[in-house]
Amino acid sequence: MRRTLLVSAALAFVLAAPIGAGDKGAKNLIGTWKVTACEKDGKAETSTEVKGKEVKITADTITCTKDGKTDMACTYTLDTSSKPWKIEMKCTKGQHKDKTLKGIARLEGDTLTVCHAKPDKDAPTKFEGKDGQCCITLERAKR
Repeated sequence: MRRTLLVSAALAFVLAAPIGAGDKGAKNLIGTWKVTACEKDGKAETSTEVKGKEVKITADTITCTKDGKTDMACTYTLDTSSKPWKIEMKCTKGQHKDKTLKGIARLEGDTLTVCHAKPDKDAPTKFEGKDGQCCITLERAKR
């Protein structure tokens, strides 16, 4: 369950429309990310729990895996016109299939943070993994 929520959050990246040609901030999300931390409902996952979790982001999809196995997949839109960025993910695979996750995201160097609410709830306003929310911190994978 935590794994799926992590994937949800990760999918959680990444809202108003798919990444556009002029959106350099959003284009920087494309690639492979390693999960370094995850907090759900106010509880942090251990380093053992996050080990092996990856998120792959394309211009319009997010795929979350654990040890190479897909846990969750989503299409997404990202609105970078506000701070924090707004993200909306429509899940196509996993625990939240056919549901929408609304969240916020920020990119600082090679660190991406995404926080989202439970399905069909309003997006969080702060980067906290409090009750009813999931926050994931990702580091860009080394090439």
